[in-house]
Amino acid sequence: MMQRLSRLSLHKEEQMSVMNTAFLKAIERIDTFDNSKDFKAWLGAIVKNEFIDQYRKKQAHAKHYNDVQPSFEDTTNVGADILIQVADTDQLYIHLIDALPETTRIVFNLYVLEEMSREEIAQSLDMSYDAVKWHILKARKQIAEQLKMTHHEK
Repeated sequence: MMQRLSRLSLHKEEQMSVMNTAFLKAIERIDTFDNSKDFKAWLGAIVKNEFIDQYRKKQAHAKHYNDVQPSFEDTTNVGADILIQVADTDQLYIHLIDALPETTRIVFNLYVLEEMSREEIAQSLDMSYDAVKWHILKARKQIAEQLKMTHHEK
């Protein structure tokens, strides 16, 4: 569970908060669990939904975006030298994804790792469908650019 959650949030404190709240909710709602279903999947859904709930609350306070207001954060601080040193391809992708701006990273991870549809993400994060599409496209472009840079430096 923590590994999946670590893909959505980079902050350990936030991860622990989500896990604690999700486990409390699971304990409170254990009577709703269907024994014929997979417990891990049920608990995973609670964790994912709790993360989304906390993310929404955080965004409501920060008023980070209204609809589509892209933030072009500089991701060059990752540094090509660090990326070249990462031998494992999976680790390289993790570093590239972690370097994405927070909202873009969350949308991309929900789409790729959690296999949520664009519509589900838009509804879950209170975003427009176009904003979700934009964040997914932005993530793909930034990852592709970083991969090109690391490939050319080899």
